[in-house]
Amino acid sequence: MHLRKRLWHLAVLGLAGLALAAVAATAASSKPLASKASTIIDGTTDTVTNIDPAGNYDEGTSVVDLMIYQHLLGYPQGKKTPSPELATGCTPNATDTVWTCTLKKGVKFSNGDPFTSADVKWSFDRVIKIKDPSGISGLLANLKSTTVSGPYSVSFHTKSPDATWPYILTTGAGLIVDHKVYPANKIVPDSNVAGLVGTGPYKLDKFTSGQQAVFSVNSNYSGPKPKNDGVIITYYSKSSTMKLALQQGSIDMAFRDFTATEYGALAKTKGITVYQGQGVSIRYLVFNVKRAPTNNLAVRQAIAYLMPRQDIATRIYHGEVQPLYSMVPKGLPGHEDSFATQYGDSPNPAKAKQVLSAAGVKTPVPLTIWWTPTHYGDSSADEYSEIQRALDSSGLFKVTLKSAEWATYVDTLGKQYTAYQLGWFPDYVDGEDYLLPFYATGNFTSNSYSNPKMDAILKKVQGAKSTPERLGYIEQAQALAAKDVPIVPVWQGAMLAVGRSNIHGIQQTLDPTYIMRFWNLSKS
Repeated sequence: MHLRKRLWHLAVLGLAGLALAAVAATAASSKPLASKASTIIDGTTDTVTNIDPAGNYDEGTSVVDLMIYQHLLGYPQGKKTPSPELATGCTPNATDTVWTCTLKKGVKFSNGDPFTSADVKWSFDRVIKIKDPSGISGLLANLKSTTVSGPYSVSFHTKSPDATWPYILTTGAGLIVDHKVYPANKIVPDSNVAGLVGTGPYKLDKFTSGQQAVFSVNSNYSGPKPKNDGVIITYYSKSSTMKLALQQGSIDMAFRDFTATEYGALAKTKGITVYQGQGVSIRYLVFNVKRAPTNNLAVRQAIAYLMPRQDIATRIYHGEVQPLYSMVPKGLPGHEDSFATQYGDSPNPAKAKQVLSAAGVKTPVPLTIWWTPTHYGDSSADEYSEIQRALDSSGLFKVTLKSAEWATYVDTLGKQYTAYQLGWFPDYVDGEDYLLPFYATGNFTSNSYSNPKMDAILKKVQGAKSTPERLGYIEQAQALAAKDVPIVPVWQGAMLAVGRSNIHGIQQTLDPTYIMRFWNLSKS
């Protein structure tokens, strides 16, 4: 979206819906560039917005970015806490308001340019200066300035104490670009492949929007050599087309996303394995708190009382997802089932009716809910039909469903939509990443939510000195979020990938960081 978000993760510039539909057949039948025998061909129904790290905040683009670029701190396979990547380490001052990182020496970009502190400062400064509508700059909201001391030392000065700054360094906003190549105030277009250079394990050789991204090994990469000779990502507008390509051997693997029925069928297909790992991806329904009827707290609370989480998990996703009762997923420290506490763990039409009646709201309430057809997978249509059924059958709402393709969808959230579908993949594996981007004033969802009490709690989350203190603030934020209901969490999903028998290493990379580490995969 992500955000990595991760919409995840949102971006305004992207593929138009008509273009996506037009390339469905093309993606399935197109032949990739001539490649070596160990080149891995991956399929996805996801989309790419802007490959330049300063211009995206979505999972589909993050997959591409993590092959090209690196952070100062990252997540090696098997690690859930920030570890050195382009830095040898980062340490705070006594007040957690200055974090100083020492950089690795001898690192080069794929074009041969040396990596120095100038690139780090340039990268962070341009994210803030460009302030892309995707919302990626919001991750750096607490950054006051970035300074350098020689070519291999950089310091980040925060506006307020920030004990979790190392986690911010692992996000898309912390990817490092070449200051000699990337302009300070504008995005490098995807068509300029030669200008999209990084220090990561691969370099981008070709990118055709909505069709194909071709990567070869970066000969200047300072880390362990990738276990393959390159990767080709093929983009599909329909998971059914991608499923056929996988079964026929046109692609070697697929990462995001099939329907639950398709995953079930693939699991029974000889020579194909469905891999599942612990996941902290989530889906949720957002309300614009300034637009009628969801500007009325009682309306939002009534919807929270009626949300059919278990039916969605069982009927639509066949048990592959689980109901979610907080934006902070289960498995992360500080998680509380705050919505179950506030509204119960199953739909309660009587309570919903009571809260609307007490507020003098005339029923049935007309409500338009927006969803997007391809970005979150083909099951989205059935998921939102299930939500419509639950709300309408209560007699309290009259729901109209509308949809738009991703590029149009994200450009319209704060301008037109009242209630709308979004999803999230983690920027970093911590409860803060499921609170700060959603509930702080000016949050990326464009839902106009602002509560000074919530802002104060979130600042305490960032500045807490001890883990118990920090977890206490995370719990407070979840309780307030359930009370204000600017968002209703719906479900939490695992990390899934599918591979043919000749692809090795997929299971090992499936973890809560939600990173598909293609460089650790091999092909026999």
